[in-house]
Amino acid sequence: MNLKGKVAVITGAEGSLGREVTKRFLAEGVKVVLGWYALEAWKEAKGLIPSDYKGQFLDVSVDATKEEQVENLMKKAKETFGSIDILLHMVGLFHAGGKIWETDAKLFERLMDVNLKTTFLCCKHALKIMLERGRGRILVFPPKVVLSPRPPFSAYAVSEAGLTALVFALREELKDTQITVNAIMPSVIDTLNTREMPFAEAEKGVKTWEIADLLCFLCSDEGNPISGSILKVFGKK
Repeated sequence: MNLKGKVAVITGAEGSLGREVTKRFLAEGVKVVLGWYALEAWKEAKGLIPSDYKGQFLDVSVDATKEEQVENLMKKAKETFGSIDILLHMVGLFHAGGKIWETDAKLFERLMDVNLKTTFLCCKHALKIMLERGRGRILVFPPKVVLSPRPPFSAYAVSEAGLTALVFALREELKDTQITVNAIMPSVIDTLNTREMPFAEAEKGVKTWEIADLLCFLCSDEGNPISGSILKVFGKK
């Protein structure tokens, strides 16, 4: 699985999964463009990147709900490293709350903006660059709850469910290219935050490094036959 020299855009790079994947992809020789939104979390994440990788990555502040900012992110990736080979879109807003009829419309709009609209925008503008060469990898991350929406996660599940439809649609639109589009669907990822959740069972969660391993395979040449798939990474949950 040779990824050396490829260019990856990782959105949500300040999150727990984004940090792990960034570390792994840099170690594999990937040139990485890191889109981040939360400043304090990003300062912490950036401080964990070894100085050996200076010059191998670019970080960009981006509100991925704003199309002009997403377009700028992708343009900077191309201008700095020549193209985009990989998009790993990890932006998301979790919500546990009331039932559908109890959900405030503004909150629902915010969930749709952060979870679905950002995915659409990042795919749209990364693809404009990938299509110049007709090859690439796109991976998005809908949660397991979209398969069985239930309270208190109903509104959250609805906002994330569109990611699976987007994967299926893009697979059909791109099947005559070498651009693949897949979804990684985790159950619970074992992070410091999820360990603090009620009834946490860390030993049953999926490890961030396990997801990073899978992403390396899917983004390699060996992953070329896999597209339009929802890959269930449930661990023991």
